[in-house]
Amino acid sequence: MTSKEYKELSVKEFTKAAEVYESDHAGVYNLCKKDYPDVLAELEKEPFTDLLDCGCGTAPMLTLLHEKYPDKHYTGIDLTPKMIEVAKSKKMKNVELVVGDCEHLPFAENSFDAVICCESFHHYPNPQDFFDSVYRVLKPGGRFILRDMTMNSAAVRWFCNTVEMPLAHLMGKGDVRIYGREDIRELCKNAGLHMESYEKRGFCRLHCVIRKPDAPVKCYNQITESYHQSRNIYDDVLTQSKWWSKLYIRIFWSGVDDVELARRVLRYIPADFSGKLLDVPVGTAVFTHEKYAALHNAEIIGLDYSRDMLAQAEKRLSGLPQVKLVQGDVGSLEFPDRSIDIVMSMNGFHAFPDKRSAFRETYRVLKRGGRFIGCYYVRGESRITDSLVANVLVRNGWFTPPFDTAPQLKRRLQKVYDVTHFHVEGSMVYFCAVKCQIAIK
Repeated sequence: MTSKEYKELSVKEFTKAAEVYESDHAGVYNLCKKDYPDVLAELEKEPFTDLLDCGCGTAPMLTLLHEKYPDKHYTGIDLTPKMIEVAKSKKMKNVELVVGDCEHLPFAENSFDAVICCESFHHYPNPQDFFDSVYRVLKPGGRFILRDMTMNSAAVRWFCNTVEMPLAHLMGKGDVRIYGREDIRELCKNAGLHMESYEKRGFCRLHCVIRKPDAPVKCYNQITESYHQSRNIYDDVLTQSKWWSKLYIRIFWSGVDDVELARRVLRYIPADFSGKLLDVPVGTAVFTHEKYAALHNAEIIGLDYSRDMLAQAEKRLSGLPQVKLVQGDVGSLEFPDRSIDIVMSMNGFHAFPDKRSAFRETYRVLKRGGRFIGCYYVRGESRITDSLVANVLVRNGWFTPPFDTAPQLKRRLQKVYDVTHFHVEGSMVYFCAVKCQIAIK
């Protein structure tokens, strides 16, 4: 079936269902009512002002929200005109109802701080278009709460999608496909969204919380490409092993010795350390492989967004059972709260697009009393370095603004850490901070 045919089938199905959709005689649609309390509870975890309900139907979810929070602004969109007609008959104040296609949301960029979609997504023939559209209309930091059908087993999902769905079409249903965790994760990644949580609730429901980061995740693609292009010279620059890299560091970085800087940071790791250490980004492990080889009783996780960096790190760290390398995003770490003893970030924060999330996530996973250690670029120490960063490194994707000055960074750290060491060398800062017993702000 074509996209147009799927959508026509859905419109036909829900035109018939519109008059009874919220009644006790709605048949299978009654199951949707069980989703509303969970979605409401999720929304109430954070304040919101402007909410969009995708596939709103006759607006049962918006009705609940409007009754509880009448001063908020709500928008509902549905492909079926009859559904919107019934929803409009409720005449709710501050509720705008629109006939439209959720794969092409007809709203301005950054319009909503919350988007919900309850039991509608499996009707969309072009799921990536929908996720891309949600990204566009969500405000930075906004949430997307997705509630839909699923099954844990890939085999069961295959059966539903290839056998059950075609049979449903013969019965006049517009269902297209159900999805699993990795399907949703891929859709988020391609759209530039973060999947914060994914749960299977009850027999066949997925409950997913997705966020638009403060800085676009798509910046990571430029960073990945930049580091891919520089993979053969990356170590030469940092270690000054070539005549041209020595000249580059001397002219543009005030001659700061990255090797010595790394040694100073690594001294913050005790020689007999036996806890869990997260190194993000691990890079090529050019500075760390010798240190890690000596930490026989530690558990070390090296995380990087770049596959090229990880491939080179793997060559250096192979044979070390205490080291595990993982591809991932520092802004969405898949580790439990307070599970890491030391978080180390060398030459990372000046590249991370979503620095706010990076600070929050590294703080979240660090144990109370754990150490946050690292080094990276700060602006305001050298006009030459700042000019290089702004006109070359940022434009080519190696660095990503905004950048702190040294005093700004120190104040940021002092809000939630006991900063035991903080040193500025050229346009680089290196530090050791211990996690305090207060909540991050």
